[in-house]
Amino acid sequence: MQRDQRSLVGTALLLTGSHEQAIRLVLRSFHTVALSWPPPVWENPTTHAQIALYRRFLQRPSAAGATALVRLPARQRLLVVACLHDGRTRAEMAAVLGVPEDTVRTEIAEAVETLTKGDEKRLVARMATAAGEASVPDLSALCVRTLKRRRARGVLLTVAAALVPVALIVAFTVLQRGEVLNSALSGRGGVEAIEGHEPVRAIATPTPAPSPSGSPAENGASPGASPGTTPSKAASPKAVQPGTTASPAPWRAPRTSSVIRYAVPARCPGEDVPARDGDVVCAGWTLRLAPGASASAAAGDCEGGGPCESTVSVPDAAQRLAHGDGKRPRLDPAISRDGRRIAYLSAAERRYVAHDLGSGVKRYLSPVLVPADTEKGTLVSVSPDGRHFTVVLGGRRLRTDFTTGALTPVPATRELPADRAAPWLGERYGTWAGSPNGRYAAAVGGGKAAHRDARGPLGLHVIDTAARRVLRRLPLPDVGRPAEGAVVSWLNGREVVVRMSAADGGEPLGLFRVNAVTGRAHRLAGLPADAALVLGAAKAL
Repeated sequence: MQRDQRSLVGTALLLTGSHEQAIRLVLRSFHTVALSWPPPVWENPTTHAQIALYRRFLQRPSAAGATALVRLPARQRLLVVACLHDGRTRAEMAAVLGVPEDTVRTEIAEAVETLTKGDEKRLVARMATAAGEASVPDLSALCVRTLKRRRARGVLLTVAAALVPVALIVAFTVLQRGEVLNSALSGRGGVEAIEGHEPVRAIATPTPAPSPSGSPAENGASPGASPGTTPSKAASPKAVQPGTTASPAPWRAPRTSSVIRYAVPARCPGEDVPARDGDVVCAGWTLRLAPGASASAAAGDCEGGGPCESTVSVPDAAQRLAHGDGKRPRLDPAISRDGRRIAYLSAAERRYVAHDLGSGVKRYLSPVLVPADTEKGTLVSVSPDGRHFTVVLGGRRLRTDFTTGALTPVPATRELPADRAAPWLGERYGTWAGSPNGRYAAAVGGGKAAHRDARGPLGLHVIDTAARRVLRRLPLPDVGRPAEGAVVSWLNGREVVVRMSAADGGEPLGLFRVNAVTGRAHRLAGLPADAALVLGAAKAL
């Protein structure tokens, strides 16, 4: 191109009379040559480019300026330039245009007579002078860039065309084989009869009596709320008689730009509430919302000049399940790391659901649960990017892509190392938390608060879950008095949140973010240290 572009631009300038149109015409001819690259060994690329330029010009002839040449008809102009300036023979141009050779000779003779009164040499000299005045930028970079874009577009279209029939076949297969899983999205009740089990029942949380002390955690307010902030009217679950099957209505997420800073559970009834194995005996979580990155800092400023926070009640979120052994483990919701999405077991719908606060979109993450799904425990987790939610039901795992709504089972071979090591971690440490990538776990080990096999001084253990060995033993944050700790969760891939309490009476001493590599600790202010806690947006902490 760098060798031949000047001659081609000169030819295009004679045909169009405009530098801009000439460059555009040459680029189109280059594209035509490149799309059939490499050329046959007997074909000259310059000849190919010239023929492509001629045909492009005849498809959309253009004329600019007031020169005598551009006043000729398009075909006469092309024949004069090709034969008298570019050196093409009459026979070649007759083959290109598909006309008799005599027609070519006649039209060239008419054009020469019109322009120079029959003086062919004079016309050739004038065209050479006009073509030599062409201003030619380097077209190579522009042409190659355009060709790469066209190639990428072509590849994408080809892949899309190939995937469409495959996607239709897969969708048809999934619809035929996945009737049980589809019921989670369509609301069909077929799964409730699986293996003859009765569906999980839900019992709403009774409203607790106000505490004489008036503490926020005991009268239904959100722990850690700033002065002057009150919970929504739905913060306290509707009172029902213990043992009834009444439950709150399904929760509808508010469409808001705020993010979830943390979630705390409502108070549960006493352990004497009658319930069958697998029943939801307590429901209700309170979300603490903080303004998102797109919220205006000036809107609703609170005391201290910062933007106001708010609380939202989710009375539908299950909190505890009954088991035949008398245990009632707490079910924590899963909150994405950006604080935009939350997933939980719905006490009203008896299945796992997920909500996006920004768009208000709701996704079902599981079919309706039966007692067999909760015999070995159940939980929900979210991927670091907030897109995939995984639900554990008995011995199976279901993963949902929130963006598309696709629900697929997860084979045991694809479980994270932390999931495979969960029984061992639970037996050795009791309370632990897995890192976002599942390769590590954090727990407080050593001392009297740990299992007898975890010898050594009390400290934060960082564990390689695949090898099941302790990588680091870090000191707990110094609070100035004898204290114990418990891991709340991982804040990101390097930091762990630890709750500290007094060793002599369990008095809460605060929450700390501890670097799992260096052991450096910082106190987290504005978080309730005396309540169970599920952290949300890391940037809002």
